[in-house]
Amino acid sequence: MIQKITAVIGCLVLAAALPLWGQGPIAISGARVLTVSQGVIENGTIVVEGGKIAAVGSDLKIPAGAQIIDGRGKVVIPGMFDAGNQLGLVEIPFEEVTDDSTEYTDPIHPELRVVDALNARSRNIRIARPAGIANAVVTPAGGNLISGQSALIQLNGDSTAEMVVKTPLALHVNLGEESKETYGNSDKSPKTRMGAMAMLRQVFMKAQRYKVMLDSTAGNRNEAPTRDLKMESLVSALNREIPVVVRANRLGDIESAIRLADEFKLRLILADATSAWRIAGELRRRDIPVILGPLLQAPSRIEAVDSRLDNAALLHKAGVTIAIQTSSSNGVRDLWFAVGYAIANGLPDAAALQAVTLNPARIFGVDDRLGSIEVGKSANLVILDGEPFRVKTHATTLLIGGRVVDLSNHQTELYEVVRKKYGIN
Repeated sequence: MIQKITAVIGCLVLAAALPLWGQGPIAISGARVLTVSQGVIENGTIVVEGGKIAAVGSDLKIPAGAQIIDGRGKVVIPGMFDAGNQLGLVEIPFEEVTDDSTEYTDPIHPELRVVDALNARSRNIRIARPAGIANAVVTPAGGNLISGQSALIQLNGDSTAEMVVKTPLALHVNLGEESKETYGNSDKSPKTRMGAMAMLRQVFMKAQRYKVMLDSTAGNRNEAPTRDLKMESLVSALNREIPVVVRANRLGDIESAIRLADEFKLRLILADATSAWRIAGELRRRDIPVILGPLLQAPSRIEAVDSRLDNAALLHKAGVTIAIQTSSSNGVRDLWFAVGYAIANGLPDAAALQAVTLNPARIFGVDDRLGSIEVGKSANLVILDGEPFRVKTHATTLLIGGRVVDLSNHQTELYEVVRKKYGIN
C-alpha cells in the first residue's frame, strides 16, 4: 500500500514539474507571420500570455520561462473561421436521433437558438481542428422560412459555455426553393416565392407592432405585452442588435432580400448567393457582405444554375466583403479545399485568407478580438508547414485562446497507420 501511495505521489510531483501548454507564456519564434491586418512579418515572433497576443514582430525579447515553439520554416496565420455550418448540431447525417439542426413544425421559427442544441463533445469538432479551423458560425439548418438564431463558437472546450463566443449572433432567413419544398408538399404555406415574401413581411410587421407595445410600456410590467419569444427575436433584428443572414441564390431572391432589408431597416448579410456576381457593384454600394459556399459542389437546384466558379473573385474585385462557409456538419474540414478552389478561380491569396479570418470577424462584429494577428486579440493561431491552402500543407499546431489543442482524431490515426504501412511521406 505504502509503495502504491509513494508511486502516485511521485507521478503527481512529476506532472507538476512538466510544462503545461497555455498556462504560461508561449513564444512562436522564427516564423513567417501572415498577420492579415498588418502585412507579413518575416522571421517573426509572437508572444502569447493570458490567452491573448502580447507581442508580435521581429527581434522581440522572449519572456523568461516562456515555452518556445520553433517556427523556423513555418507559416503562422490567424485561426480560421467557417462562416456557416451545423457543427455540433448533427453528428451523423440522415440519422434523425443525432440531428438537432432545426424544427420543421412551422415555417417561421425565429425563436430557435443554436446554443440550446450544441454538443460540445461532437466528434466533428475534433475532425475540423486539424484543418486549422478555430471558430465556426453555427447556424440552424435551412428549410424553414425563418430558421432561428446562430452562435459563434470556438472549437475548444468541454462545455457549451466554454465554447460559445457570441450568441445570439444573427437571425437566419431562407429564400427560394428549399422552404417551398418543405411546406408546399404538405399543403402548407409557403408554396411560392410570392407567398414566402408575404409571410415574411407579415411577421415583421407584427413584430413592429410588438416593438411599439414594448417601447410604450417600458418599465411598466402591468401593461407590458405577454412575452412572445418569436416576436422578441424579430425585434432584436428590427432594433439592429443582430444582423439578418438571408440565404438566397437566384438573382430575384437576392433582390427580394434587399427590398425586405430596406423596408424594415435590417442589417443584411447574404449567404450562398450564387448569383451575387451579377449585382456586385450594387452590393458594394450598399455595403452588403456576402458569405459564399458551399464551393465544392455543383449546383444541386435550378435556382443555383447561375453560379460561376469565379463568383468569389468577381465580388472581391468589385470591393464586396466576402467570407466562405462549408454549410456542412461533418465536412467542415473541407473549408481548406473550398478556399483553394476559390483561389484556383481567380481569388488572390491574400483575399482568400482574409475571407476565412478577418472578414467573417468583421461581418459578425468580433474583429476587436478575432480574425488577425494583433496585440490584444485572442491567441487563435495556426502554424503551418507550408503556404496556406496548398494541397501538401498541413497545420502542425493550433492555438485557441492561447492553448495548444489536440489535433488528433480517428482520421489522423488512420492516416498514420496507412502512411507507415505504405511508406507515404
